[in-house]
Amino acid sequence: MTQAPCRYCTASLAELDSLMVHVADLDRSRAFLLRDQTHRGRCVLLLKQHARELFELAPEDLRIFMAEAAQLAAAIAQLGDCDKVNYAIYGDLNEHVHLHLVPKTRGGSNWGQAFVLVQDQPVTLPQAEFNATLQKLQLLLQVT
Repeated sequence: MTQAPCRYCTASLAELDSLMVHVADLDRSRAFLLRDQTHRGRCVLLLKQHARELFELAPEDLRIFMAEAAQLAAAIAQLGDCDKVNYAIYGDLNEHVHLHLVPKTRGGSNWGQAFVLVQDQPVTLPQAEFNATLQKLQLLLQVT
């Protein structure tokens, strides 16, 4: 049985745009801001090379990927009111190493439990507000 090409390896930025917007290319990863902003600043960090599992990475690639995750998490925390950043790696349906970084606030959506991957009623920010969040993340990551 032949496996279909990986969505995250083959999709263009335009093809991903309905779900998430490109923030920055880092050394080993690409950062994206999710369109659903139920958790303000929620991002996904995609590994640039194809791998299904963290243990498939060379030690240096893994170290740098995780350092980039910490860099993105710090930027997300600086966006605003965030009490904790949650991290999740799934991959059941998209078999490519990618990390969800989800800022959570006490008393906010899903506090004290795992965040909901796909909301029944996603929060879509006005375009100007979404763009301001995107630009602030880019500034915090020191990329354009």
